[in-house]
Amino acid sequence: MDIDALHSDLRKRLDVLGFNHPLPLGAIGIVSAILDDLIKTSEKLKASKQQISQLQQEKAAWDLGVEPYKCDNSRLLAECNELHLELVKQRDKFVLANTELKCRVRNLQTDKKQLEERCLQAEAKIRQLQCGDSKSKKDGANMQRKPFVSTVRPGQYQPSTCCGVEKRESKCCCPCNQARKTEILHEIERLQVETKNQEEVIEAYKKQIDYRDREIQRLGALFSGGRPAAALAKDCCYRNVNTLAEDVKCLQEEKASMQNKLTEALESQQSASKKIQKLSERNKQLEQELKEIENVALSVESEANLNILDKDRENSDLQIRLQRSNMKVKELETLLTARTSGSTPVSSSASACSIDSTLQNALKQANEEKRALYKQLNELKQREQTFLTDYEKIKSKYSKLKLKLSNQIAFSTTDCNRDNAEIDELNQKCSALEMSLKQAESKRDQLTNDIKKLRDNFTKLKGEGIDKDLRIAQLESELCLQKKSTTSSIVVPPRLRTAESAISGQTSLSVQSAFHRVERERDAAKSEVQQLKIERDALRNKLKLATKSQMDAQSKHEETIISYSTQIAKLEAEKRDLMCGQSSSQTTLHLLKEENRELQERLKEVESNFSKLKVSHSQLKILQEQTERTMLQHQNRLFCSENQLGNAEAKLNQVDGTIESAQKDIGKLRGDISVLKASNASLQREKDKLLMDLDKKTEKLYTVEAELNTLKTKKAEMRDTIDRLERKLENASVDNFQKDSNLRSVATETDTLRKQVATLKRSHDNAVTENGRLSNDLSDTASELTLTKRKLAECQKEVERMKSQLREYVQEIQRAEELLCIKEREREEMLEHYKSLSEGVNMLEVSNHTLEAESAEAKKLLQEAEGRINGLQERVGLREAEIKTYEEQINGLSSNIVKLETEIECLKEENHNLQEDLDATKNLCNKLDLQKDKLNAELEEHSSIREQLNKENATLKRQLSLAQTGDKAAVDGLQELLAASRAEVEQQRIVTNQLNQEVKTLKAQIEELNLKLDEEQRNAARNEALANEYSVQLQELRRMITDDRFAQVQSREEEDYNRFKCT
Repeated sequence: MDIDALHSDLRKRLDVLGFNHPLPLGAIGIVSAILDDLIKTSEKLKASKQQISQLQQEKAAWDLGVEPYKCDNSRLLAECNELHLELVKQRDKFVLANTELKCRVRNLQTDKKQLEERCLQAEAKIRQLQCGDSKSKKDGANMQRKPFVSTVRPGQYQPSTCCGVEKRESKCCCPCNQARKTEILHEIERLQVETKNQEEVIEAYKKQIDYRDREIQRLGALFSGGRPAAALAKDCCYRNVNTLAEDVKCLQEEKASMQNKLTEALESQQSASKKIQKLSERNKQLEQELKEIENVALSVESEANLNILDKDRENSDLQIRLQRSNMKVKELETLLTARTSGSTPVSSSASACSIDSTLQNALKQANEEKRALYKQLNELKQREQTFLTDYEKIKSKYSKLKLKLSNQIAFSTTDCNRDNAEIDELNQKCSALEMSLKQAESKRDQLTNDIKKLRDNFTKLKGEGIDKDLRIAQLESELCLQKKSTTSSIVVPPRLRTAESAISGQTSLSVQSAFHRVERERDAAKSEVQQLKIERDALRNKLKLATKSQMDAQSKHEETIISYSTQIAKLEAEKRDLMCGQSSSQTTLHLLKEENRELQERLKEVESNFSKLKVSHSQLKILQEQTERTMLQHQNRLFCSENQLGNAEAKLNQVDGTIESAQKDIGKLRGDISVLKASNASLQREKDKLLMDLDKKTEKLYTVEAELNTLKTKKAEMRDTIDRLERKLENASVDNFQKDSNLRSVATETDTLRKQVATLKRSHDNAVTENGRLSNDLSDTASELTLTKRKLAECQKEVERMKSQLREYVQEIQRAEELLCIKEREREEMLEHYKSLSEGVNMLEVSNHTLEAESAEAKKLLQEAEGRINGLQERVGLREAEIKTYEEQINGLSSNIVKLETEIECLKEENHNLQEDLDATKNLCNKLDLQKDKLNAELEEHSSIREQLNKENATLKRQLSLAQTGDKAAVDGLQELLAASRAEVEQQRIVTNQLNQEVKTLKAQIEELNLKLDEEQRNAARNEALANEYSVQLQELRRMITDDRFAQVQSREEEDYNRFKCT
């Protein structure tokens, strides 16, 4: 009863389900179990479908509700970031504008101070000129009142020195030094203002960096909490915007702006070169004008010298006339004495009348000649006054032209310096623009590389998606084929045969094949579901690993950014220190250059004084010639006196030879004549001695001049050799600096390579750890595979056991021939069952689609993570580029500092040498000033001697005895001249000794410089050896790096291959 009830219940259930196959009694347990399993699975599938549909509906509702909020959030974030950027830009503009205005205000204040000082100087000059004008007017009035004194002037005018001997002992208050001091003070103020301006600019840049750092911190805070802005933007409806195109546009705009700046810089450089050409032409014109003015001045001076010589000749002619007139006066006086004696006889009355007539005629002639001479003297005085006024006018014009030329030269030099500074600034700007262009090109290359990488990743992902689509299509095709095969096997019913045994065999085979197919489909579906679950778990694990790696990379990048920011701050501090040191070194350099200029000007002044001393020597020669002329005049006087004596003796023979007074006079005159002859002989002897001494002195002077010329040539040669050695030293120092810079660069490269090696070692260690982890994973997967294989073997055994049971059941079914009539019902049930299976397949397809959607979302998340990583890499690249630029700037500044230090040392040595030269020149100047004072004293003595001679000419009318005293004064003057010439010879000997000492010192300096050259050459050889060693080490390190990279690439390829095998 129980079996019949179970059979009837199963039959009813199978009929309901559409299985109209015959059901034997032995298959009741299996069929009931299969039906229970089918019912449970169908119920579970329905429940799961309902839950999935509900969850999808809820998800769609949430997505629809969240999308507007996502859009608003992304839009608000973008607007907020734009506002922050605009705020930062406005702050930067405000700070820069404020600093520029402050710089302008300071420059204007300094200009105001300088203009006020110039105004005060101009007022002081005006007052001085007014005082000088009033003094010159008073002096002119006094000169008109004073009588004319004829003096022999030198051939060339000697201007008064700006600083006397007494003033040189104390502080020099010369206007040239005051002008230099004022210029130095102005330059110091200007440099101080520039330093303040640069400090404010640096502070402004610091503020900009602070604002940027705050902005970076704000953006980092945004990225740290919640979802990143890139993910929000991709989830938003505005996700189709291409950020790369915007970056490319920005780069193109920057490139265009850089090109515009380059063109502007080139135009400004061309304009500056044109200005320099104009200034050089102007300088040439000014030099030509100077030369013309100097030629005019020389011609005027030569004309004045010629006029003075003509005046001297006229004076000598007048003196001769005066002597003749004096002779005539003396003859007339003798005649008068003879007339007044009264001892003449009466017989000589006729001769006395003739004598009276001759005396009267002679008196008339003498008066007429006297009047003519006075007229000539007055005319000469007037001419001399006119010449003096013309000379003073020409002198004032010449001084004004010199001042103008000096001012123009100063302005031209300042303009040239400014133009050179502008050219240097433009060159610096061009170099900065070139660096920025290179940076932009490097950024562009980085972006192109990133785009290529993204495209490659996109193509890879596309390929993976296509592979998965192909797999899905294959699975769908297989499912379709299975459906078709099942439908064909179910739809085509076997035809009834006459024989009942054949019909029963066919039905049993069809039922068996149907069961096998159903079991196969179920196993395939379960395996596919399991594979999909495994893939989902693998994708989730990959996502977790990717997120972890991304967080680690983000933390590392933030740490690197913080370290880079600290390094940037340190570099900025070092840059400030270097700028301060550079400014101080520039000021010292400027001061040393100005001292060098002053020393050169002093050397020029010393050379001008030397030329003036030469002129004074020529003047002394002229005075010697004048003394010789005076000697000749005295000899002429003696000859005239002898002639007068002969005439007097003839007249006395004619008059009365018995006059005692006449005889006494004759005796006295003869005694005077003998005395005068003796004195004349002694004077001639002394004259011969003086001539011999003068010849010796002239020979000595010529020899001294030749020695001086040779010493000058030697000095010039020594200077040339010193210059050559200094150039060699400079070249050697430059080579040393280049080698030092190369060594530093090599050291930096080695440090970077060591760091790279360390990073590579770290990456190698990480790869080793990852390999260990992957090997552990592989071992786990291998153990899982062994377990699965065991399970598969067990399942196969169970399948075989089930097959054996099914065979037994089939044999029992073959025995059951009663179920043939229920075949059609079982077919319908099987159709319904297949319908339910088709619905299950559809559900599996839906679940597959959901999994594909999840995989697409995972891909999107991966793409977002890659984009974020690329953005961080770009930021890191930018920071690295900035750090490289800062390092290059630091290297350039360090090289500049080293160069400046070497230049300072060279300038110090030059300054020391120049100070020694200055000391020598100061001693020479003091000696030359002493010589000059002595020569001025001698000139004054000569002028006094000349005045005495003029007085003697006036007194010779009455007494001949005063001529002896005049001869003695002339002899004393010649002796003084001899003493002065001896002193000059001694001074020239001292000068030659000093020059020899200077030559010895220069030789010692040359030897020291040669020693320094040898030392520097040794250092250069050592540096070259070190550089070679470093280059060998570099090559070895590069080989090591290439080997490590190759090993890393091989390890990566092996890992990829192992992963691919595992997948």
